[in-house]
Amino acid sequence: MKNAPLILTIFLLSGAISYGQYTDHRDHELDSLETVVAPWTEARMANATPEEKSMIADAWHDLMWGYSNISPGRSMYFARRNMELCLKESWLNQALQSAKMIGQHHWASGQIDSAMTYFNMALAIADRMALKESLPGKPDGYKQSTIDDAYSGIYGAIGNLYASIDSIPRAMEYYRKCGDLLEKNGWNESCSVLYQNMGETWLDAGNLKEAGTSYNKALQFGKVAEDSLLIANAQAGLGALYLEQGKTSKALQQLKFADEYFSTHEDQEYRSRLYTLDVTGKVLEAQKRQTRTIAIGAFVLAALLLCLVLLLIRALHLSKEKRAANEVIGEIISESEEKAPATGVLPKLTDRERDILALVAKGLTNKEIASKLYLTEQTIKWYRMRLTTKFEAKNASELIVKAKELGVV
Repeated sequence: MKNAPLILTIFLLSGAISYGQYTDHRDHELDSLETVVAPWTEARMANATPEEKSMIADAWHDLMWGYSNISPGRSMYFARRNMELCLKESWLNQALQSAKMIGQHHWASGQIDSAMTYFNMALAIADRMALKESLPGKPDGYKQSTIDDAYSGIYGAIGNLYASIDSIPRAMEYYRKCGDLLEKNGWNESCSVLYQNMGETWLDAGNLKEAGTSYNKALQFGKVAEDSLLIANAQAGLGALYLEQGKTSKALQQLKFADEYFSTHEDQEYRSRLYTLDVTGKVLEAQKRQTRTIAIGAFVLAALLLCLVLLLIRALHLSKEKRAANEVIGEIISESEEKAPATGVLPKLTDRERDILALVAKGLTNKEIASKLYLTEQTIKWYRMRLTTKFEAKNASELIVKAKELGVV
């Protein structure tokens, strides 16, 4: 799989129910929040009141999220503590969020089996929620919308996992289950993110028809939600799709609309703008090639027509004149070959591009390269697209062959 799909942020951020009054410390330093929970050892927790347990559970939940992007190990530690406490107290939705978070961390580190174990644990918790059993503080059980939210988040996460290991049919199975719940509840923003993810997955798999269907659904739901960012993301995806289909004018139209948003929000969406500009550059190059091909084709066609006329005229005359006409044809073909662009020129590469190219030549995946260079998979994908463009390669195999021919690797 050339490109791993984007993580469905909306599913990771599905909210947990708060079981007590608690001041949110996430806007403050995490160290100060750890100081708050540090005195609560297992022995002290055994004698804690329900209100105290609720506040500590919420604090662990905040620490779990606070460390999620900066210290996965700390995040998993607090997620496990939170999950154990919430399961004991039957606070199922918060326990589910913790189990899913642990699964996400295992997935991010490439531990697929461990990730699936915790995702299945989260599914089992959702099944308990679906029974609508009487729980402390919830005599009537959970609302159906809360249950649907829990299931959709897990289905989305499992879909991402299968997509990352190129198990496309299994990924789509869970994406569709997720989509059914999102559409049922009218969660348009989440629907747009889901179909955007499906579009990228289908595009990577080379199924342009399904990719088009998914991207258009992402755009539709983004418009219903009146969310400019979701609309721009869908338009950027359609631009990439139209490029693959050779529809450069339509690609530029979509990419122009997308960049109008990203350029005015570049401080928050600079990666999206870089991606959009990179695809736009490829579209412009494709248009140049198309124009050049049309011009050369028209020239060759006109030349051939002229030669045919000459041949018909000369056929009525002496063979010497016929040979002269053939010489004219040879000269025209020779001139057209001399005007062909030179190939085999070493493109200018940055040090980072050389590093990534060397790792691609060794057969490493995007995830492995990202891990070695401490970059995101999305950034590696972007660099790989730049390299294929610079070397005028159609795929990774051709990229490596051309790089070896030029002595780069």
